[in-house]
Amino acid sequence: MTALQDPQVKKELNDLMGRLVDAWQRGDGTAYGLLFAEDAQYVTAPGERLQGRQSIADSHQRIFDTIFKGTKLGRGYPVRYRSVTSDLVLVEGSGAVLFPGEAEESVPPNGLMTMLVAKEKGAWQIVSFQNTPTGRWRTVKLFWRYFVSRLRGSR
Repeated sequence: MTALQDPQVKKELNDLMGRLVDAWQRGDGTAYGLLFAEDAQYVTAPGERLQGRQSIADSHQRIFDTIFKGTKLGRGYPVRYRSVTSDLVLVEGSGAVLFPGEAEESVPPNGLMTMLVAKEKGAWQIVSFQNTPTGRWRTVKLFWRYFVSRLRGSR
């Protein structure tokens, strides 16, 4: 039996992804990091390789306190689960960071995420996360959206 044949597993995975989005929206690097295995690896959008839960938490707290302060992740972008074994699932999704004042409907997905999620000690944890920016002019668009959101906020 594969993991996804059990409806409870799909619910648990959806819950994990929801907690990831919620921690981001709160700007809580510690809560974000706790969703990862102690020895998890994370490849950031700029290509930095982070190793370990604490490194992931610290790195995310830095961006939550600076460039991504007040941002949220879109919730309606596609996510696909694929069982590898009964306790290992591949999660593939697309998404976007939304700056203050942006609506998910107006920001197309601009990143692809690939995660390996494993059930360890009775709970699902992210063991590997790869974040890949996509789209033409992605960096220019990201900075433009950032500056526009800050200009909106200063009015």
